[in-house]
Amino acid sequence: MKMTEEFVLDFDVTSPKITANTGTMIIENVRKAIQISDTAVTVDAGRFFVTVKGQKFVISELMEGRMELAGKIETIEFYKPLG
Repeated sequence: MKMTEEFVLDFDVTSPKITANTGTMIIENVRKAIQISDTAVTVDAGRFFVTVKGQKFVISELMEGRMELAGKIETIEFYKPLG
């Protein structure tokens, strides 16, 4: 990927951006939370819905389009909204 293409992706506020490591995940460009439980979180992130499944989830930050999620992450799924 060319550097200019990376810049375009960095500033795209209509798509989710996911950063994940062991036990922590950050989802950016969150417009609203659809579902929150200790085993699954679904958010509207513009062009996609993002569902994270796992165990013992705790939301440690939710502000200004950014959600920080801690717990055991098992799967990350992306869905396009209908319409």
